[in-house]
Amino acid sequence: MKKLILAEKPSVAQDIAKVLGVKGRKDGYIEDKRYIISWCIGHLVNIAEPKEQDPAWEKWDVEVLPMLPERFKLAVLPKTRKQFQVLKKLMNSRDVSEIVCATDAGREGELIFRRVY
Repeated sequence: MKKLILAEKPSVAQDIAKVLGVKGRKDGYIEDKRYIISWCIGHLVNIAEPKEQDPAWEKWDVEVLPMLPERFKLAVLPKTRKQFQVLKKLMNSRDVSEIVCATDAGREGELIFRRVY
């Protein structure tokens, strides 16, 4: 079983890999016998557009304000879809026993990790 370490940026993932001695570069991650290290490329997932939250919100109208869904839907950003699919596959892999959040310690890093997770 391997630990999946999820960094916020590719450069941070490379630094973590260097410290841990992980050298097996793949498409979207770095792997050895103990670790898989990958990254988020910043924000991979964001709050979905209003029309995706509720079809009535497709056209902006002051009459439907405020636009507050019970729960905000999330959407994968088109430009980062490939890396999101890599992370999804890794997170659901039977080879992964633990997922380590290695994003920045602030609120934004936590948000990036939680939206992907």
